[in-house]
Amino acid sequence: MNAPTGNPTQMRPDGGTATRSPGIRERRPFQIGISRGLLVGFGSLVFLAIVAVLGVGLWSARQNTYDLLHDKSESTVALLTARLEQYLGPVEDQLLHLGRQIEDGAIELGDEGKVISHLSGALAATPQVSSLILVRADARMVVVVRHPDGVAVRITDARTMSSAALALEAAHQMSELFWGDVVYPVGVDASLLNAHYPLRREGRFLGGLIATVEAGRLSSLLGRTAEALGGNVFVLYGLQGQVLAHPRLPGGDFKLHSGKPQPLISEIADPVLDAAGIAAPTAREAAAGSPSAPTEDVGRRVSNLEARTGIRIVDTREGRFALLSKVLRKYGGVPWLLGVYFPAAALTDELARLLWAAVAGGGVLLLSLLAAWLLARTLSAPFGRLAVAAENVRNLAFDRAQQLPTSLFDEVTRAYRAFDAMVVGLRWFETYVPRTLVHRLMGRDGAAAASANREMTVLFTDIVGFTRRSETMDAEETADFLNGHFAMLTDCVEAENGTVDKFIGDGLMAFWGAPEEMADHAAQACRAALAMRAAVTADNLRRRAEGLAPVRVRVGIHTGPVVVGNIGAPGRINYTIVGDTVNTASRVERLAEELAPGEPDLAIIASARTVDAAGAGIDAIPIGTRAIRGREREVGLYRL
Repeated sequence: MNAPTGNPTQMRPDGGTATRSPGIRERRPFQIGISRGLLVGFGSLVFLAIVAVLGVGLWSARQNTYDLLHDKSESTVALLTARLEQYLGPVEDQLLHLGRQIEDGAIELGDEGKVISHLSGALAATPQVSSLILVRADARMVVVVRHPDGVAVRITDARTMSSAALALEAAHQMSELFWGDVVYPVGVDASLLNAHYPLRREGRFLGGLIATVEAGRLSSLLGRTAEALGGNVFVLYGLQGQVLAHPRLPGGDFKLHSGKPQPLISEIADPVLDAAGIAAPTAREAAAGSPSAPTEDVGRRVSNLEARTGIRIVDTREGRFALLSKVLRKYGGVPWLLGVYFPAAALTDELARLLWAAVAGGGVLLLSLLAAWLLARTLSAPFGRLAVAAENVRNLAFDRAQQLPTSLFDEVTRAYRAFDAMVVGLRWFETYVPRTLVHRLMGRDGAAAASANREMTVLFTDIVGFTRRSETMDAEETADFLNGHFAMLTDCVEAENGTVDKFIGDGLMAFWGAPEEMADHAAQACRAALAMRAAVTADNLRRRAEGLAPVRVRVGIHTGPVVVGNIGAPGRINYTIVGDTVNTASRVERLAEELAPGEPDLAIIASARTVDAAGAGIDAIPIGTRAIRGREREVGLYRL
């Protein structure tokens, strides 16, 4: 039999042809030998890869669960803290308002009728305040006390009352508003929180203002919030385990007096607090005798859950409870411990779901091994594309993370769609974070975000008359207007290597000189402001042509030392700047409309320090010096 001549051909999967060499036996794609090789070789690799992915996934799920519990813990305590601050904050505000009126001379201490009138009005405006007391430096004291049928007024000598004399002495030693210790005055029959404001005029001590709040009201206040959380809220006071607020306080007979203004935790008989043992101070605190928060048992072993989330599981005869707490040092020298506990099932159920996720993951692993030798080669290309897309996401290159194509396999297609959805979510997240700042921080070492003192330039903008303008627009029109306006100004800032720190209502704050140090940060800020003027002017031409009202903007710029770096709470950090320079820049911006009345589109006022640092390349017109609130010396100003 004659052998065939030439090179025979076979069809390729893409519809073309492939040439076979003579004498080589054609191999079927699924012969037993190849299948075994794929199953033993590539199947083993898939097994190891899936085990690794499953392990990372379960670890990530565990981390995410702990993170979610941590966020829940912080948000719960933050809610209680905010509720407490909402209740006591107006007390401080009212005291500051009255004190400044007296210091400014609007209320004369010698006119006791006017003093009583203002104290009575302030008492009516702040229902949480039980009484307002004015103690003059000569010890004459005016007391206005709330009663169900009105107010009672009493004028006496503070020297006849030891607590009032001590309060006057404490106010004389302080320079700003402060909270005193909880007291139980004779004849009052209630424990009182008390806020003090020392009165001074031109350095001369005038006396002190005192506002008192019944401590018993905190239990009812926090109790309403606790009902929404499904738990019990408490506040402990100082080292001795005194209870300031607790659901069992109202109506209880704890035989309080001036030497014992609050009941002890042992008198409350709370099984959760007793089991937690959080009233005892540490040995070091007890030896030092310094004010400290109530702490937990010395040497107690902290669980991994508590270390990661701040949630402590307490076992009692009534069941298991989750306990959260936070130390407050805002209300006087004695710290408070604000806490809440509730049944632990709401938290432990989430950990149980994590265990079931691990079991489900093991099942997925077995199914994946069965299909590994069939899917290995086909899945290699799609996952290669997925790896490239993930690398782009890791590098924050969302513009290069294009939508992944549809795969032959439904599972791969769903993974692609899930990844695409994640990219869409990250793109949304990117709109809330200064992208240029993140890229610059990523390109530097970890010390780049550490707090430091630095010479920088700060710029503030504001739309003149925006409040009146917004009254004629609905919510969508207002948002569209501000979004377009901020986009226009942000482009000007970033074109000059600046960073938009935040948007404040209808204005923005930007800075130059961080994270990279800039030699010409003042000049760049001035050029950005001039670019804003050109952009606003061009936009106003368009608005006038369309029959819309033009926009007038004012800009203030100041250069000086600031503290720059990561600033905030552990759960929320901002890379930002703080300091007197920021306040001065904001106040310079407020002067722009007054000092540049002829500028129709955008008025720019810069401080002399900014103009000097910017150099000769910036045209500036001197307009003299002006007094800036909060600064002792006047500030030289220029109009750009």
